[in-house]
Amino acid sequence: MITNQFYIKVTNLHWIKNFDDEDDLCAHGNVIVKIGDEIICDENSLDFTIFATALYLLRSLSKNYKKGDYDSQFLPCCGFFTYFDENGSPMISGCPNGIDWTIEHINNHQIKHTSENGTEAIINIEDYKIMVYEFVDKIEEFYAISKPKRIPEDEFDRGSYLEIWEEWKKLRYT
Repeated sequence: MITNQFYIKVTNLHWIKNFDDEDDLCAHGNVIVKIGDEIICDENSLDFTIFATALYLLRSLSKNYKKGDYDSQFLPCCGFFTYFDENGSPMISGCPNGIDWTIEHINNHQIKHTSENGTEAIINIEDYKIMVYEFVDKIEEFYAISKPKRIPEDEFDRGSYLEIWEEWKKLRYT
């Protein structure tokens, strides 16, 4: 088993239309992910819905993740709409394109990442938290320097979008 060889970093943050549209609620970009010696994706891979990935990373700090847990991939290509699952958690759903891997808390101090090809890497939870917070903070900074977003008028869309940010802040700052 390979130890301490997990890496994730966001690059090339942008809005889907490549300009700061007030109606574009989901930041996009590229992600570099390495599990052990396997490069899962790099700057030349798909363009991902980074907004969703950041939320999923925050969730993975306390919960295991397996393919399909969030009705999309861990690195989803798109995020067409938001909704609430049967437990009341906000979800972001899109197309079938994206990249997945498994994240498992193996004890109170370590997290194992396993690629779809079976490559494994174990990382100390504190090191993982640093990576996740750097990723998430970069997304927050991107939103902060962008135009204010126009919150959807539709009550359902509005509620799920605002709930995502509420969960995000709770997971990041408490």
